[in-house]
Parts: sequence; structure tokens; C-alpha cells
Amino acid sequence: MLKMRILSSYFIGGLAVLSVSALLAGCSTGTSGGGGGVSTDAATKTLRIVDIAALINDSFFITGKCGAQAAAKANNATLEFEGPTGNSATDEIKAFAAAAATNPDAMLLAPFSNTGFSTTVSSLMGKGAPVWATGQTLEPADAYGTTITDYFKAAEPLVQIIGQLSGGAGTVGLIADTTGNTTDSDRYTQLVPALEKAYPKLSVLSPQYAQNSTSTAATIAAGLIQAHPDMKVVYASSGPEAVGVAAAIKAAGVGSKVKLVSFDSSPDQITLLKSGQLAATVGQSPYETSYIGTTQVIKYLRSHAGSTSAVPATATVTSTPTMLLTSGNVNSAAAKTYQYMTSCS
Repeated sequence: MLKMRILSSYFIGGLAVLSVSALLAGCSTGTSGGGGGVSTDAATKTLRIVDIAALINDSFFITGKCGAQAAAKANNATLEFEGPTGNSATDEIKAFAAAAATNPDAMLLAPFSNTGFSTTVSSLMGKGAPVWATGQTLEPADAYGTTITDYFKAAEPLVQIIGQLSGGAGTVGLIADTTGNTTDSDRYTQLVPALEKAYPKLSVLSPQYAQNSTSTAATIAAGLIQAHPDMKVVYASSGPEAVGVAAAIKAAGVGSKVKLVSFDSSPDQITLLKSGQLAATVGQSPYETSYIGTTQVIKYLRSHAGSTSAVPATATVTSTPTMLLTSGNVNSAAAKTYQYMTSCS
């Protein structure tokens, strides 16, 4: 469904970022390893890969599943998609450990939390089963590789659109997911200082946390709008928060002066975008992120058939692109590749 994009090499946060083309050519050099439980016919056997998502019913992670399934199907592998249905890092850590105990050939992990997975990841990697992180890095960097959104690049168009919508002055509200969720905080930690530098007269409020709840986001947004008459923009860091803020803006009747900008591109956000209730949102590449990870763990297992040596871990990450979606471009072919799915059919 989505075409693979070839990315240039650059650096993010001190981590070397390889191009997708270079990564697909091969991640490992000079170190041998093999899949956990992989027999000597691993070059042709059907491999079993388990993908653990942070929220299995969320369109972002469903889109990632679709990418992983496509890569598995193309490479004689099966994919099992598992994870919690609630916003809980603890539940995801438990789901990952339970899946690892079934001895899959490889695993993908889309973590809400950077930490808490190390013991299980190290055990799998030590037995020759590669683990690939998607959407967020692990600490320590125990995985075979990582694909992640280039949040620094994503902040650039957000700075521009927020500046335009606010006129460079007034107040900007910030409604995020949960404190300590690095996957979420990366969407605004670089944005806020960039906004303050570009627009010194713009006041960006501290994050308010909605816990991935539409109703909580609506309540918070209503309070911010009432407390700050000069509110020009509210930035929501993910889909549920964006939907809640849109409802609050509509209920308060301030849509002409308070604009909504967000991150992610769930079906609900696309509907808001087309109706004019959402000014702009950043679409990520979860399909591509998981397609790359699945392809790489399969490539590793095929090239190390029969070996049970430890898989080499690396802090190297590959970035996947984003696109700022607006009412003006949302129906374009390019924009549609950044819009999340609710099923893989």
C-alpha cells in the first residue's frame, strides 16, 4: 500500500542515522548470530515474528502492524500482533515478556516507555533472536536496530504553522499524553524551545496531561480557553487529545480565534482536518517503520541460519519521514500515505 522512501543520512540527538537504502542493504558487519530456535534450514523455513504494540486498538499501531504483515508475507514469515488495550507501560512490558517466553524467531517492539524491557530483550538477543524497536529507542540500547520518526524535522513545519496561526503572539496551550512517556514528549520537547526562539512574544504553556483520554483532553482544553483569553493555538500531541480539544473549542464557540494543531493522523483527526476543526497535523510513517524492522530481522535470520550466537545490539537508528497535513493537501496522493488505517484490508 505504501511505497518505501529513500532517506538521506544525517544525525539526530547524537545517534548516527542511516539511510533506509543502506539499512536494507544490511545492518550487521563482522558479527555472527542467529535466530532463537532457528534450525539449519532457516534460510527457507517459515519464521515466526511477534510484534508487541503499545496499544493494539490504536490506528497508529494498527498501521504499523499492516507494514509488518506485508514484510512478513513477502519473506516467508508469519506475524503475530499483540499488546495491551489500555495506556499502560507496565502492561506492555508484561505482554512483551509473555510473548518472548514462547520463543519466537524474532520480535518487534513499539514501546511506550524507553525502559523496563532490557532484561527480556537481552535474553532474546543472547539466544540469537533479534529484537527491533519501532517508534522509540530503548534504554539501554539493547535492540538489533531501531526505526523512529525524525521528531526534529517534524517540529520545523509545526513551528511555522503555529507562528502563522498565532501571528507570533498570544498564548499556546499544550495538551500531551502522560508524563514520562518519551514517545509522546519527543513531539514537543524540541518544538517548544524552537517556538520560543522564533516567536519571543508567544507564550507556550507547560504541558497538561490527558492520559490518552478524549474526555480529559476536552476538560483540560475548556479550562485553558477560559483561563487564557489570549489563547491563539492549542497543540495536542496525539489523536485522542486532538479530538478532545476540538470538542472543547467547538463547545466554547471560539473556533474563529483558537486554532488546533496536532501530531498523528488518525481517521478522526483526518475528519477534523477536512471539516476545518483542525488546522494542521503531523502524519508519521508507522507502516514504513514496521516494514523496515520486519525486513531487517528476517534478513538477519536468513543470513545467520543455524547459528545461536548472540545478536549484536546497536544504538544506530533509522529515521522515517513525516508530513504536515492541512486541508489544502489532505486529499493528495502523498498525504494519504501518512494517514493511519484501522485495518489492513
